[in-house]
Amino acid sequence: MKRALSILLILSVTGCVSLHPGGPSGGTALVCHKGKKTMELPREAVQGHLNHGDRLGPC
Repeated sequence: MKRALSILLILSVTGCVSLHPGGPSGGTALVCHKGKKTMELPREAVQGHLNHGDRLGPC
């Protein structure tokens, strides 16, 4: 979990991931879901999507 948050932080600083205020953790991230659909997810949900092959950032 710490590694995922570190990666998310690094990518957000470099502009590869779009973070938005709001959500229970104070932010969301854009994830390319199944290579077809850009989804804005709470940070807590990102790792689960990465585990099944989705990637960070818009499609």
